[in-house]
Amino acid sequence: MACWIAKSLAVEPNRTLSYTWNFTHDDAAHNVKSVVTFTLTPTRTGTNLRMEQSGFRPDQKQPYGGAKAGWQQFFAKLDQVLARTD
Repeated sequence: MACWIAKSLAVEPNRTLSYTWNFTHDDAAHNVKSVVTFTLTPTRTGTNLRMEQSGFRPDQKQPYGGAKAGWQQFFAKLDQVLARTD
């Protein structure tokens, strides 16, 4: 059985959101203990969004690949939402 557990670490309104993103699995090789951080930085033309997920071990290529693909999908959808003019 697999289980995701998240816990808020830091919240700075209009600046930073950081939380744990831990995954436990029957196969310990797939266990992940990571931290996800979103940082907003004002620019002349809007806001820069930076996202980082840290904590993957070098031997966790499959979980890293899954997270990478998931975040790419998330940000592609976010781009679509932000491009709307309605």
